[in-house]
Amino acid sequence: MDVRFKIETHQFGDFTIRLKRVTNLDELIEQVSDEEFNKDERLPYWAELWPSALGLARFLVDQPELIRRKSVLELGVGLGLTSIVLHKLNPKKLLLTDYEPEALKICQENFQLNGLPEPETKLLDWRHPDLNERFDCIVASDVLYEERFFEPLMNMFENFLNPRGRIILAEPNRAVAKSFFAQLKKRCFGWQSGTVLVPQEPKPIRVTNYVIRPK
Repeated sequence: MDVRFKIETHQFGDFTIRLKRVTNLDELIEQVSDEEFNKDERLPYWAELWPSALGLARFLVDQPELIRRKSVLELGVGLGLTSIVLHKLNPKKLLLTDYEPEALKICQENFQLNGLPEPETKLLDWRHPDLNERFDCIVASDVLYEERFFEPLMNMFENFLNPRGRIILAEPNRAVAKSFFAQLKKRCFGWQSGTVLVPQEPKPIRVTNYVIRPK
């Protein structure tokens, strides 16, 4: 693909993070063939810096004890912004996953851009997860945009979270997500939540960060 990139800087507490991202997302979308889209409705969502990733990064920096010395699985790395924050919070283990090879590639490039060692990454389809271990913490942002992902995500939580582990989930209050939390409650998960306002044009986006755990 012929894609143009830019470098921008983000500040979270004491962390200054440089991020390589696509200059024009529309140009990238136009390069997706009908065959690619029809195969699995695949669009390059990874190439956008979503408000939930920014809200989650801020939340994690403010509560580093959620990550420090924990084994952490991230679902959907996108550009790698929250991945870098997770690394800086000193987890015991960090596995970064995404469905798109391009996302893992640019995530690795952004680690390099920030002078960080190459992270452990893995291609992962939530519907058919190739994992053989449980984690203290599962982290994801803005993954509740389609109902077809709800059941696979809940299965991921049940099968790959340690019994006393936590799920940290950032969500921009999409209407479709309400049924996810109703289903999650039926599967014996409880949560606490807090909101942050993320600057965005034409108006700020309210992102809710959930800390979820089995009951």
